[in-house]
Amino acid sequence: MARLQVPKNQLMLIAGVVWCLAGTMVFLVGLPLLLRLEPLDPALAPLALVIFVVFYLFVFSRLVRKHTHRVRAKTEERLPFWHFFNASSWAVMAVMMGGGMALRLSHVAPDWFIAFFYTGLGVALFLCGLRFVGVFARKDVLALAPDGS
Repeated sequence: MARLQVPKNQLMLIAGVVWCLAGTMVFLVGLPLLLRLEPLDPALAPLALVIFVVFYLFVFSRLVRKHTHRVRAKTEERLPFWHFFNASSWAVMAVMMGGGMALRLSHVAPDWFIAFFYTGLGVALFLCGLRFVGVFARKDVLALAPDGS
């Protein structure tokens, strides 16, 4: 088990890489559709921007802070590499991935929806992944937690 443990600051790097990869994959689903459909529907790019702002500011940025604080508060210096998420976040990620794949494969959502939603969501995921990498680079999780723990 000790081989599967990493210094807790490295959890932030792992989270950053995972989030950047996920963001890239989601973005690459939406962007080709957006580029194909946007000339026909110029509202798609602004809608992608709205999705980006909502998810970046109100969902993913909060999760970056939450997980950074959670890891920072751990007393152990080394943790299993999968502890960059807690159990509920792993469950949410599984539901989001499964739901997204089911939505696309079932063709319930039209291409125009996938185009703007996935493009904005992918960019938000990617940029929050970069925020995790920034936490790693600054070694923020090695500092004392704000409550002194």
